[in-house]
Amino acid sequence: MDRRRVLLIVAAVVAALGLVLVFLWARGADARADARYDTVEVYKATEPIQLGESFDDALTTGKIERAKVPEGQLLEGYVTVKTADRLDGQLAAMDIAPGEQITTAKFAEEVRTGVVLPVPEGMVAQAVELSDAGRVAGFASPGDSVAVLKPIANVTQAVVVVPEATILGVGSSSPIESADAEGEGADETVENTIVTLALTPAQALDLTSVASMTQESEVTLVIRGDGVELTRGQTIELETFAGITP
Repeated sequence: MDRRRVLLIVAAVVAALGLVLVFLWARGADARADARYDTVEVYKATEPIQLGESFDDALTTGKIERAKVPEGQLLEGYVTVKTADRLDGQLAAMDIAPGEQITTAKFAEEVRTGVVLPVPEGMVAQAVELSDAGRVAGFASPGDSVAVLKPIANVTQAVVVVPEATILGVGSSSPIESADAEGEGADETVENTIVTLALTPAQALDLTSVASMTQESEVTLVIRGDGVELTRGQTIELETFAGITP
């Protein structure tokens, strides 16, 4: 075989390989074009959806509508008419802006909304149910420094359960029926109030222990003024405070 024939064979092989490569590139380009221009009908937000708003309400009020999106722009967890039932009863886990695709990650069965209770670092929040008298006639408010007392011995003494605590929040609970001297229910009701305190874990344990005991009367709060020193377990005689007003 002379040199010219060898060169012709090599050229033919190279040309054939070139044709194969061009074919493969064109086929891939077609696939990329299909992915770019083929669309899927999904749900998108048309109006702002607030954190905690239900999918059902947003859909009913027109905040969510169907829209065609190219396959190459679909987000993971996208939602179509056929898969929308998985979001029934779920709530928006974030604020969703108009134009955003609706995805399963943006909704959840439970979400946290509203004001977060500002519990100081290293402390816990614990609630106690008190009457108006137990919370200083309603003057105990969030931010106040208070002490928690437990009246004992027919209310002639009190023991200091928590010497110092900060009120985090105050909220009403359901009314409870008052009782007469014989322990029978009376017609009137007494509105009790839930007071949430910031406590150390040890203080929370003390308060829980006292609350679980057989109570002669409920715990009560006292607002701490300047110069008042109280210690855990300290017993206060009623006579000590006779005639003294805040």
